[in-house]
Amino acid sequence: MALSKSNGNGNIKSMADFEGKEIEFPVTYQMKAVMIGSENDDDNKQKLVNVFMRHEIAYSYLNKKVSSKGSYISFTYQVTLTSREQMNKLYADLKKIKELKFAV
Repeated sequence: MALSKSNGNGNIKSMADFEGKEIEFPVTYQMKAVMIGSENDDDNKQKLVNVFMRHEIAYSYLNKKVSSKGSYISFTYQVTLTSREQMNKLYADLKKIKELKFAV
């Protein structure tokens, strides 16, 4: 899914930029998911994509970074959320991924 919508929240890079602010939907931001490293990064990446697709979230993959020891991998996606309910469901489902350490 390609992203094309802008939002009323200005230049938002991550959820941390929302701290103390009211979120206006739709909103587009960069979400970082840190996961336990594995031999097959594509499996971890697909678990995230499955959640996006389940909730009909527009997304685009931006990059990945591997920690210095290779223990963790962070995936960065640009996502567009259309409602608070969709946001709550997204983070609830992300918590179910056992390899996920955190997502912001």
